[in-house]
Amino acid sequence: MYGKLKTALLLLLFPSIVMAQKLGFVAGPSLDYGILSKVESGAVVRPVPLPGLHAGMHFEYDVTNRWGFDIQVMYAMRTQRWVMSYPSMGSLERTMDRLTGYLDVPFHFYVNVPLPARWVFNIFGGPVFTCGLHGHDWAFENTALRKPVNEAYEKIFDKDDGRITRCEFALEAGFAFKCRAYQARISYQHSVNNSTHKNFCYTLPLQSAPYLTNGELKLSFVYLFDLRK
Repeated sequence: MYGKLKTALLLLLFPSIVMAQKLGFVAGPSLDYGILSKVESGAVVRPVPLPGLHAGMHFEYDVTNRWGFDIQVMYAMRTQRWVMSYPSMGSLERTMDRLTGYLDVPFHFYVNVPLPARWVFNIFGGPVFTCGLHGHDWAFENTALRKPVNEAYEKIFDKDDGRITRCEFALEAGFAFKCRAYQARISYQHSVNNSTHKNFCYTLPLQSAPYLTNGELKLSFVYLFDLRK
């Protein structure tokens, strides 16, 4: 009874307040790549985007019918590739492929723009906390035999013998189209911290570790249940 009276009073004083709470599922494909910067002179490193995926839970809170926030907890699989060479060493190229799994927790603020026929256009953005769960590297020469440069590496996030740090901080921004319980979202996520350990040199004899950030273009599909019902 008290809850109903409180809601009625809030709607009477602030008619724009909706306070809708929704919980559901989010999933979709992504396009991932790793950007290596501050690479020493003479080395050429070219990132190649590869497909990934993400899936998890999505919670949404409409503070008013114009804005609100959402939180996602999801598993994200990233696949990345780098083609590396020293032009001074001839035409020999080396390629490294990486597959990593992360726990991603994005937090977004959003603004809703109502459209005809119950459609809503949504703009969102905010920070993302990511924690590495597992990973694997493969490196080989770009020849007909694709000779391995070294053994496949599995200790990606190991504290003492790993290659990249386990936790990252990223920023994400995008837009969505909503219709009732359904959403289609397009966003771009980019890490802002260096995730490369100093003792790892990416199959090339680099004197210092490059600065690595991760970019991810995501297409997400969301289905939500209204918790007020």
